[in-house]
Amino acid sequence: MLNTQKATSMANHVVNTVIMWLFCLTVLMLIVPWQIISPNFAKQVEANKIFIYFALVIEISNFITQGIITLVSAINHKNYAKRLKKGVVTAVESLDFAERALLREFVLQRKSVLTLPLSEPTVRNLVDNCVLRIVDTVDEKTHKVEVIISKEARPYITYKAIGLTLGKMTEEQISQIMNARPEYAKEKMMQPNRVVVGAQSVNQLYRNKKESSEAAA
Repeated sequence: MLNTQKATSMANHVVNTVIMWLFCLTVLMLIVPWQIISPNFAKQVEANKIFIYFALVIEISNFITQGIITLVSAINHKNYAKRLKKGVVTAVESLDFAERALLREFVLQRKSVLTLPLSEPTVRNLVDNCVLRIVDTVDEKTHKVEVIISKEARPYITYKAIGLTLGKMTEEQISQIMNARPEYAKEKMMQPNRVVVGAQSVNQLYRNKKESSEAAA
């Protein structure tokens, strides 16, 4: 898909360049005093002036068409961006329990990219609502794919939106968050030494997990 778009863009650039050169040549043929430079060529220009004007009309029409297409494309892109933003805001505001738990994994694992099964309804729903964006092809064997929080959704995925706080959390809150973690999204090995300055609630989650592991050992 990307290669096709690139090829189309390249072809349009070549066509526009050729037409621009033809336009320049056409204008020169009409404004240069060929009678002084080459009387014979001037006669040829005069004899074919109707065709030269016809070519000039086509070239100008092409530029006008390109301008209209560019303007319409820009308007459509702006309207699409507005609709996308509105859809993302609505999706974030109506996140359910499972979706919040999944989005918390980006914070808990300190990762910007997670490998998740696209077959999971929660993952699929967040992708369809443009909250998550796929960054790689789906693995045919595991049906998993790498996803990130979309650029449009990032400003709205706050601690509050996903059920976290910047301050201290109670043991009950920590327990609820850790128990709500989706099994399909957990990383195999948690690195206990990771810390984020200012994120007290997240540090509590890590300390709680570390202490539980040490107690069990």
